[in-house]
Amino acid sequence: MPLAGHLGELRKRLIYAAIAVVVCVIGCFIFKDYVLAVAMRPLKSTHINELTTLGVTESFMIVLKVSIYAGLIISLPFLLYQFWAFVLPGLYENERKNVIPYVTATTLLFLGGVVFAYFIVLPVGLRFMLGYGGEFFGQLLQAERYISFVTLFLLSFGVVFELPLIMMLLAWAGLVNHVKMRKVRKYAILGEAIVAMVFTPSQDPVSMALMLIPLMILYEIGILLAMFVGKRKAKRALQAELA
Repeated sequence: MPLAGHLGELRKRLIYAAIAVVVCVIGCFIFKDYVLAVAMRPLKSTHINELTTLGVTESFMIVLKVSIYAGLIISLPFLLYQFWAFVLPGLYENERKNVIPYVTATTLLFLGGVVFAYFIVLPVGLRFMLGYGGEFFGQLLQAERYISFVTLFLLSFGVVFELPLIMMLLAWAGLVNHVKMRKVRKYAILGEAIVAMVFTPSQDPVSMALMLIPLMILYEIGILLAMFVGKRKAKRALQAELA
């Protein structure tokens, strides 16, 4: 395909992706009551039942921001599909077979991290942070800061849950293997602790521990995936030699 054809295909995919995002954002804005109820749900474990706005337009802007975030998350599978629909024609047949499982795993791991943070880590972290020193301080949550905190919190967990696939890609590229990963496990745990400290917006020890423990488990899963990739590469190399 000539360059003009690639640019035309890229433009088409970007238009489809933009339409999907706009439709999802509009839908979330229309059903804002349900979206805001989902955003407020982690606060049920605390004594705070409502958020505070400090400006005339802040309520509208908060609803719009939440709708955009929710629309992006809902449209994520379609956005990934559009990306790979643009990339697939340039891949070999054996590479195309690996794309669909990889995209599926990427999406499921990201959503798994978001769900884990939303239902388990976030309520515990909020209850710890908002309850700490409650006998001395009156808690007043600003809506904008709360929404930004929750969004960053969920996004951080979604990103770090991609660790096994990153390790598998590194092994597939030949940069590392499962033997090296096992040897540097203690350093990896130290790095995971730093990641948990940096990526956890609340910075409280409970939330950091609840991120560190899954990271340690995901690292072990990544070692198993790297071992699987290594065996497949060795098998293909042997078949190539016999052929």
